[in-house]
Amino acid sequence: MKKNQILTIVMYHYVRPIKNSDYPGIKGLELKGFKSQLDYLQENYSIINSEEVIEAVLKKKSLPKNACWLTFDDGFKDHIKYVMPELLSRKLSGTFFPPEAAIRKSKILNVHSIQHILSCVSDIDEVIQDLNILCRQNGITDKQIKSYYKNVGKASRYDNEKIIYIKRMLQRVLPEKIRNFIVIELFKKYVKISQKEFSEKLYMNTNEVSKLLKNGMSIGSHGSMHYWLDEISFRKQKEDITKSLEFLEEVGAPTSNWIMCYPYGAYNDNTLSLIKKLGASLGVTTEVGEANLLANNPFTLPRLDTNDFPQ
Repeated sequence: MKKNQILTIVMYHYVRPIKNSDYPGIKGLELKGFKSQLDYLQENYSIINSEEVIEAVLKKKSLPKNACWLTFDDGFKDHIKYVMPELLSRKLSGTFFPPEAAIRKSKILNVHSIQHILSCVSDIDEVIQDLNILCRQNGITDKQIKSYYKNVGKASRYDNEKIIYIKRMLQRVLPEKIRNFIVIELFKKYVKISQKEFSEKLYMNTNEVSKLLKNGMSIGSHGSMHYWLDEISFRKQKEDITKSLEFLEEVGAPTSNWIMCYPYGAYNDNTLSLIKKLGASLGVTTEVGEANLLANNPFTLPRLDTNDFPQ
């Protein structure tokens, strides 16, 4: 009998009652939509857990027909408050990827600061103006700013060119110290809450991550600082991923045959070499598509976004 190794991996981030929340502009999945989507997935797929995925990769075991694996990135409080209870009520399991620094240090990561800045603005041009002014104050010339906009301001699957320009400038284009400073300034202006208070509301704590495990969920690595791993040195990658593995050990998650989830889906040959050496069994990206465990590199498996399914 021919083995089935086709796997649909679904990627989630924010899952909450968004409309009446403090941040109704955040791009996420309404809790009601999540429940409806689980109805759809249970009707059309066989939802499996991470252990079954690892067995299929390492031992070439066959997957059930229409196998589906649920993954949740970024360690949000949403996942313990809304996602886990819903999964447990359906006797399902999911795999969660919390960044170490957000959980252990209550450090708000730039990626989430930027998302909430954007969720709080009504005029995107005002944010671009503020960003460019702060760039100039930090030694970035008008010529450089124009070049950056031309080169990185490209519309994506979900965002227009203006939003992508802001995200890329503050995620990876500007030097780290400058972009960190600018994010803090924009956060103060638009979100109007202390970063410490905000981070404690946004992310799970260590005990809550441990609670996921105790309730039959699984935990993998999402690095520590949510870097674009392909933009940093091998040494910095090693430091970032090693911290995340120390965190996995602290909460009781496996640190052999563990799973890597690349922040932003970004990795390079150094990343792949490193996680293999550190004992990973597989890695998931943000590349769009179904995973074929016979054909795909197990360390670069594609996923589908929640927006690819009915809600």
